[in-house]
Amino acid sequence: YMYGENLIGDSHGDGAKANDLPLLMAEEAKHFWAAANHKYFYTHHVHHKNSKDYMSVCVESMRSISGADSYHHKHGYQHAPKAMEGFIHHKKYGQIGRFNHIF
Repeated sequence: YMYGENLIGDSHGDGAKANDLPLLMAEEAKHFWAAANHKYFYTHHVHHKNSKDYMSVCVESMRSISGADSYHHKHGYQHAPKAMEGFIHHKKYGQIGRFNHIF
């Protein structure tokens, strides 16, 4: 999605690896790539906070609001806090704020 000078990608995150997402963004949104001064890719699959800059793209995974099921218990993921996050993007200046709600 292009919002002002922001290119924003979103994926569940269970497919491509995080370090491949910037190149996928560049290929799949090539018509926006050069015009974007701020690039973000948000994923949800891992259910915990993680953020890393890959050159000009910030790839961030977010916590989940869903509870732990048998898979999460089996793999030791049941202790991650449930949370919902929202981001404020300024058309010119990029991400300028965020909301976090821990359940």
